[in-house]
Amino acid sequence: MLEPLKLAPFGAVLDDSECRRLFDLPGFQENESKATPAIKKQMDQAINVRRLQLMEEMTTRNSKWFDNEMDKLDHWAEDRRSTLKVKLAELDDTLKEARKAARLAPTLPDKLERQREVRSLEAKRDEAWRDYDQASREVDRQKDALLDEISRRLEQVIEQEPLFTLQWSLQ
Repeated sequence: MLEPLKLAPFGAVLDDSECRRLFDLPGFQENESKATPAIKKQMDQAINVRRLQLMEEMTTRNSKWFDNEMDKLDHWAEDRRSTLKVKLAELDDTLKEARKAARLAPTLPDKLERQREVRSLEAKRDEAWRDYDQASREVDRQKDALLDEISRRLEQVIEQEPLFTLQWSLQ
């Protein structure tokens, strides 16, 4: 059941919910109404105010979305970098031990074998550094894509086309 409609004073600007409620009332077309220049001016001002409100709401919503997406991207990047840094640290520790073992090897064949292990570990470490660098570039690419998306959203064109004008008379 609808709540009783509170009547606004003549010429008052109605908000969205009040306007929607007017469409719930029974009505009929009596004749074409012509808005006076004063009413037309008041309607234009109300439309401009509402347009500015909508633009502000969209800007706020887009700003929150952007902040959330950047936070998610930053957290993902930090997690990725942390994982790769741990891997690098582990490889560095293993490499340090392998170098020490190579130096302390008692025979030349053992030293050669240990040096091959060192070279293999160095290659793995270099690959880990490439992964780290690639992950950083991927984060930058995703940030650029997000910035492009925001730029695209800011280029929105707002068009306005009057569809009809209603004049209500409540009895």
